[in-house]
Parts: sequence; C-alpha cells; structure tokens
Amino acid sequence: MVVARCWKQWITEGRVYRRGGSGRPRNTNDREDRAIRRVATSAPTTSLASIQRHLPPSRHPVPSRETIRRRLTEVGLRSRRPLRRLPLTPHHRQC
Repeated sequence: MVVARCWKQWITEGRVYRRGGSGRPRNTNDREDRAIRRVATSAPTTSLASIQRHLPPSRHPVPSRETIRRRLTEVGLRSRRPLRRLPLTPHHRQC
C-alpha cells in the first residue's frame, strides 16, 4: 500500500486495514487447522486419511488429503521416508 493512500485512509476512516487478497478462499479455518496439527503431532505415524477421519464431524465437506498435507507443511510438519541401506555383511563388521 502506498504511504499516501495509508495516510488518506487514516484521516478519513481513522484506521488502516488491509483488504483481502484476490486468491481463492481457504477451505479450513484456524480452528480446523489447529485440530489437524493436534492430531498429527499426537500420533506422528498417522496417515493423511486417518487424520481426515479424526477431524471433528461438524465439517462438511471434509478437507481433502491434499489440503491436510498443505496445512501440515505450513506449520513445518513434513513426511519423510527412512533411507534404505544395504544390510551389513560379516566382512563389513570386521573392518
């Protein structure tokens, strides 16, 4: 926002606020985002489908798995796969 517009808005309305963005509205609200995070942190090995099932039933339609994945990524929770390694042989253990 340009400083002149901010000043004009402050003079005319007594406050300065930011208008909403032009993007698509979010499918979940803050409360649902907290519920998603709570379910994921309480049981770290749960799948997206089980997180989806554990959300409060007051929500129709239920957020998709992709939405749940995006919300978890926003709070810094990412899925990862353990690295596969070759098993050690007796020769490896000798060294």
